Amino acid sequence: MSVNRTCSHDALPDLEGIPGLPMDRSVWVISNWNESFVGMTACCTPNEVHISGGPGFEGCVLWCLIPDSILKGKDGKKGETGEVLSAMRHCVMDKGGVKSFISGGQVKDNAASSDMGRTTLLGVGVWVLLAVGLLA
Repeated sequence: MSVNRTCSHDALPDLEGIPGLPMDRSVWVISNWNESFVGMTACCTPNEVHISGGPGFEGCVLWCLIPDSILKGKDGKKGETGEVLSAMRHCVMDKGGVKSFISGGQVKDNAASSDMGRTTLLGVGVWVLLAVGLLA
């Protein structure tokens, strides 16, 4: 994938000004250049890295949904907003070899939607087993 090398490393639009950014989810945003793209690809996995940007920032914004592994942290509980955004920042710094950059993001309560799906599926499975057990 080619990266726009003329993007400013020192500016980002407001989150609301980024086309396609889901404002109801936990997201991470950074300026688009080679090192940041490498770091984002590594840190956002298994989520996709999107290239976007509004007027004046066309193709200059990278964003992704923050992965559940970072949202939950090492203890398995949802991290505080500052902790999650700091973890994403450090990950991109480490994986992309980036020392200084501007970034942004938000952490929403419903962000770990895949866990809700697994919990619901587990609950349905338990109810099915109970119903089958009562019928037998």
